[in-house]
Amino acid sequence: TILGIPDCAVVRNLVIGKRETSSSSRIFWRDAADALGVPYAPEIKHSWFSARLKPHPECWPRFIYGPGEGALEAAECRELVSLLSAVTGNHECYFRLAEIPFIATDQNLLFSGPLGNVESFFVNGAFQFTPEYWWPSSRTWCVSTDYDLEFTIVGGQSILIDSLLRNEVLECVEIATDTRVDYLPPIP
Repeated sequence: TILGIPDCAVVRNLVIGKRETSSSSRIFWRDAADALGVPYAPEIKHSWFSARLKPHPECWPRFIYGPGEGALEAAECRELVSLLSAVTGNHECYFRLAEIPFIATDQNLLFSGPLGNVESFFVNGAFQFTPEYWWPSSRTWCVSTDYDLEFTIVGGQSILIDSLLRNEVLECVEIATDTRVDYLPPIP
């Protein structure tokens, strides 16, 4: 500690290492978990990292953060749409927005349109975020990005799930039906 400021070497080394090995500033949860001794488990949360850094949780700085709550980044959305399209094509899909941002408004919450329009209409268009739920008319998969959670859940056929788990752009982990997906699971 210098002048009351803790030595956050482990976090600093994680960021510097990323800058030296990649043109992207993105740090995957698995890399952060490995560097900080946090279990890389399906229930992983932001709070696990700051808890691991006690007595100096401020070492988990504002410049390092996990996924945004309730939305996919544009590149992640584009990649997910690509994988979903490979399974179902660019068919008619349904998109439902979360109610929370639109309480006391007459905003329509349910939309339909081609899967390929998700990014242009929702992420870069009228709403600036992804829908809370989206699914094709065939109901062969469903995407849920809850406004209060740090991840997106995708359910579907094994061919889709396998392609998600192998994908290098999206960081995906398989969960079981009894996996805790709320915001306060304890560190295993």
